[in-house]
Order: sequence, then C-alpha cells, then structure tokens
Amino acid sequence: MLAFIKKYPATIILLVVNIGVFVVMYFQTGTLDEPAWSQNALKRGALFNPYVLRDEWYRLFTHMFMHGHLLHIALNMSALFLVGSELEEKVGTKKFLWVYFSTGIAAAYSSLYWHLFNVGVGASGALFGLLGFLLVFNLYYSRQQKTSAVPILITFIVFLGINTLFSAALNGDQAAHFGGLAAGIVLAVFTLVFTRSFHKVLVEYAFVPILILLYFALPRYQVHYFDFFQKVLAAEDSANAVFDKKNLSDEAFADAFRKNTMLWDTAGILLQEQEYIPEALQPDTFKLKRYIALRKKINIARVAMIDRESYIYLDSIELAQDSLKAFISLDYPLLMTRVRVEKEEPEPDQPPMKMTTVWYDRNWEEVSGPPAEYYRIGYRDSLGLWQGAVRDHYANGVIQMKGSYKDDKRDGVFLYYSDHNTYTSAGRYKDNRSIGKWETYHTNGRLESEVYYTDRYFLKNFWDSTGHQWVKDGEGKQIQRYANGVVATEGEYKDGYKEGYWYGRHENGEMYYEENYHQGKLLHGRSRSIKGEGVVYDASSLYPLPEGGYTKLGQYFQEAVKKFESSEKGTVRLSFRVTTDKLIADIQVETSVSEEVDKKAKQILLEGPSWIPAKEHGLEPVEGYGVVSIDF
Repeated sequence: MLAFIKKYPATIILLVVNIGVFVVMYFQTGTLDEPAWSQNALKRGALFNPYVLRDEWYRLFTHMFMHGHLLHIALNMSALFLVGSELEEKVGTKKFLWVYFSTGIAAAYSSLYWHLFNVGVGASGALFGLLGFLLVFNLYYSRQQKTSAVPILITFIVFLGINTLFSAALNGDQAAHFGGLAAGIVLAVFTLVFTRSFHKVLVEYAFVPILILLYFALPRYQVHYFDFFQKVLAAEDSANAVFDKKNLSDEAFADAFRKNTMLWDTAGILLQEQEYIPEALQPDTFKLKRYIALRKKINIARVAMIDRESYIYLDSIELAQDSLKAFISLDYPLLMTRVRVEKEEPEPDQPPMKMTTVWYDRNWEEVSGPPAEYYRIGYRDSLGLWQGAVRDHYANGVIQMKGSYKDDKRDGVFLYYSDHNTYTSAGRYKDNRSIGKWETYHTNGRLESEVYYTDRYFLKNFWDSTGHQWVKDGEGKQIQRYANGVVATEGEYKDGYKEGYWYGRHENGEMYYEENYHQGKLLHGRSRSIKGEGVVYDASSLYPLPEGGYTKLGQYFQEAVKKFESSEKGTVRLSFRVTTDKLIADIQVETSVSEEVDKKAKQILLEGPSWIPAKEHGLEPVEGYGVVSIDF
C-alpha cells in the first residue's frame, strides 16, 4: 500500500481531498437535495461568472474539489484514478500537478465564457485536460517506438465518448470538458515543441501569465448584469420590508414608497447602462424593463393614494399588480444567492372557507338565483359569515363593489361603481362603520365630494358635475341641479356641517322641502310631494322605526323571551338594515350571550313587528340601520 502511494502521491492526495471535501459539504448542508446543495457549493467556492470575474479568482481552484452529487464524484474519481495514475507515472508528480491545475483553470475559463450564470463544480475539466495531454504523450511515444497509433486513438475515442455521454446525461459542463481537453492537447504539443521532454516543467511557467491575461480579458457583461439584477432584488426586498413594519404612519408609508421608487430608478439606470446583452438575455431584459416600470407605477399610485387620501388609486395598483404576473417568469432568475429558510409557523385555527356566489334582489336580499339585480363572489366560512375579499357585480357582470369582510362585517377599503364603470364612492369601513375620508362621484365620473367620518359626518369639499367647487374646506354653498338645470338642492355649509335653512325642489321647479339645520343636525323640516301631499318632520324620520313604537316592541320582546327556555342570561344587542320594502336584513350581533341565545334573538327580531323605513325629507323611503337590545 505504501509503495502504491509513493508511486502515485498526487493522484492519491487529489482523490482524498476531493472525497473529503464532498463529505464535509454533506455535513454542512445536511442533504444532497437541490437547491440546498448548490447553494452551499456557491457559498464555499463554486465557479460562478459574476463572482469569479469580479474579484473571487480563487474559485478557479476551489471549484475543482467540489461535486454536484454522488454519481458525479464517483465518475470523476474513477476517471482520476485511471487517467491520473497513468499520467503521473509517465510524467512525474510535479509535471502532473502542473498539467492538472493549469488545464483545470483553462477549462474554467471556457465554462465562464460560454455559459450564462452557470454554477460550476467538479474536477472533470482538469480530468479532460489530463486526457488530452495523455493522448499526445501516447501518440508521440507510439511514433517513437514505431507502433500503431490506432489502438491509442480507439481507446481515447471510447473513453472520451463514454465520459461525454455520461456528462450529457447528468447535465455536465461540456464547455469545461472540451476546454480542458483542448488545453491539455495544446500544453502537450508546446511541451514537445519547446522542451522535447514530458518530465520537465518549463512550458507550464509560460502558461501562468497567459492564464492571468485571459482572466482580465474575459468579458464582464455577466458581472454587470448580475449587479443590475441584485438591485432589482434589493428594491423588491425594500418594498416587502415596508409591509413587514408595524404601526407605520401614513406619512412614513409614503416616504418609504418614495425611497423605494428611487431604488427602482437605480435598477432601471443600471439596465440602460448594460454595454452588451446577449441574445439569450434579451427576453429577460425586456420583461425586467416592464417590471421596473410597473413597480414604479405602483409606488407612485401608493404615494398618491396616501397624499390625496383617495382609495381609487387601489384600482391602478391592482391593475399594475395583475400586469406584473406576465413579467415574473424569467429564463435566468438570478436568485441563487437568496434562498431563504422559511420558518414554519402554525396556522391559526380558522373555520373552513369556500368560494361562494350569492344572488340578490334590488334591496340586497338574497334570492335563489337569476333573475336578480346583483350577485356576489367571495368566501363564506362554515357559519355562513363573509370573510376576506368580496366582489359584487351587477347582473350583467359589471363590477359594483370591491371590498373585504371580517366576520360578516365590512372591514377595510371599499370601492363602489356605477353600472357604466365609473366610481360612485370610495372609502373605508371598520366594523361596518364608515371611517376616515370618503369620496363620492357624479355619474359622469367627476369627483363630487370629500367627506370625513369621525364621531360625525364632516363635508370638506364639494364640486358640481362640471367641476365647479361650491364648498371648500368645509365652507360654502352647495348647489345641485337636475339635468334640465333646475336647482335640486341648495344650502350652506359651515365648518363642514349643514347650517341654517336648506331648500329642495322637484324637477318641475316646485318646492319639495325646507329643512333647518344647526351644526349638521336636522332640527325640523317640512316637505310636499309632487302630488301635493305635505308632511312635517324632525331628525327621527332619518331612522327606521318599529310599527307601534318602541314601547310595543319592548313588550313583544319580553313576551317572546318568556317562551324561550334557557339557563343563560344576558343581553343580546343586534344591529340590522331596514330596506325600503320594510324587510330586515344584514343582522349583526354586536353583543353576544351564546350561539344559541344569539340565534334566538335574531329569530325574535325577524318574527316581531314590521319596521317603518327611514324617510328622506320626511317622504321618500330609504334604507336605514337600527339597533335593538333583547334581555334574556
């Protein structure tokens, strides 16, 4: 054994080092599976054009001691033992090592030049270099001894063919293989020409400056493109990080999106500055150019949404995000440096959800199916509660609303649309209540008003359908007209609230109503229908009322509760919508006792007295919301 080692010391050492590196990498990675194995190889010194040609030249050596999988190292070590031992015996250890490493580096150059963003590992380039050198050596001595070269050529062709076939089957680096082979042949020929001795190390010294010059001569376009792509990833990470931050103010969000836009600008400039883009990369660069433009568009819309407090920009964001999907599939997604280990977190217990389509009549009461006025698509849980994103449509398929629900309550941004694809209103809900700024729109799509919901309704700005502003910063006179020019409504706003007398007319010009307000609260009013019917009213007309009054309703609740046998006590508070047809809909449990008692409370409400709809101007039935408490 010792004699064998002394005979082939370099071959044995290379075998031991290669196998040792493979074992160490396995323990580092913990698996042979991809992409973890290649990730670790790239981290430890694999061949990768952008890294090597930037400043990590040492990878030209380190990649020779790494392998991709068990079969890869098994084949290479078998070839190293067969070819290496033969060549080392014939030329000596020193010459053998010079040939091994110089042809291995030349093979790496070939791979770097011909491949795009390839992660390369393996000793095969150097092994093919040994094979090329051995071929010339054997042919030379065959001629010297005047023996036939045919067996040598046949052996070479068979060996080369077998290795090439295996390499192709395993997706090997053919550029490195043939680059190493050519380097081995050239090195052997130069050895013959200049030294006539296969044992003397001389030509190899001349190879060193040549290899150094080649390092600096190799094109750097992959380095520049890789740097550009990393800017894209950095901009993407920056955008995602904004949403990971909690409790950011609107101003902080807007500032973060502005800074993120600058990162996309930088990425775009780097793309424009690429001096050379090979044909294989051109589809990716086209997609990335569009992707960067869309990302900037999304940021601009987000900033505008915050600065202008207008949620209609969400449609622009949604449209741009949908467009992004066409540009995220790349031929060369340079993500090899960015594999993240995701922590598995247990998902919170949630009731099962299923996509549901529900049809509604004009009062938004559920119906079995078409014909209907509207339909909704969204998710309902096992309790029948709407959860998450919801889309309402007119019967003809035109979008009517985009919003989101939480436990059957409107929660989040809502956008409402007319049947001719213009906005009607946009704003936010929290627990089914309007909050913050809302915008309303005229039928022609122009902005009509900007109102705020805090404890009370506050109108900040109002424009007519031509764009003329009547109310600014809560001050001014609101005038609305019918299509024929007749004034429909006129009155004063002060500090954002209706103040003093407001007047309304029918479309024919006859007086419709007269109402008196103080700080936005209706004190009293009187109105006359088109038929001449008159009515006097106050603020109570703005809310639905139970027929017979609240006293009768309370008595009914007491009697109904007595018939319900339950040991559970408490008060169930319900909110609900009363339609213009006196129907009770959208019942919500505001204060709960138990599932059984809550269900009974809803039943009692539905089986009780009818409700009189709210009245606009004391005459016109409109939808309104009521609240009741039932004691058990």
